[in-house]
Amino acid sequence: MSIIKNVPTFLWLLVAYVFARYAVVDLDMPSLDMNHIVWARDELFFLTTKDIFLIVGVVCLYIEIYKAATGGEETVPETIISFMVAVGYLTIFLVWDKAHNSAFFILMLMSFLDAIGGFVISNYAARRDISVS
Repeated sequence: MSIIKNVPTFLWLLVAYVFARYAVVDLDMPSLDMNHIVWARDELFFLTTKDIFLIVGVVCLYIEIYKAATGGEETVPETIISFMVAVGYLTIFLVWDKAHNSAFFILMLMSFLDAIGGFVISNYAARRDISVS
């Protein structure tokens, strides 16, 4: 197994978020402008940087749950690392004033959901493999 594969994707997302905040990125800044598309009632539509982080967080959650379901015995250390990453999210949320926003709170909840869900899914998959054989 490669070291990069064992590192939870939420850790990479946390590093990207901290880097963006240190680079003084405005999370409410429009990142993806879709005003050239004609919407119903001529509404303006754009995704902010905060929205992009949340979309990437949902993709990361799917990747982590998939890795837990298809992993096997090697997911135990990865689950422990996932819990440590979730505690890191909680610590940063409580300590750092730039992380006091709804987007980071939702990312923190997704990280905890990854850790708990990965543990439950990997245990279920392990029991299922034992009972079949």
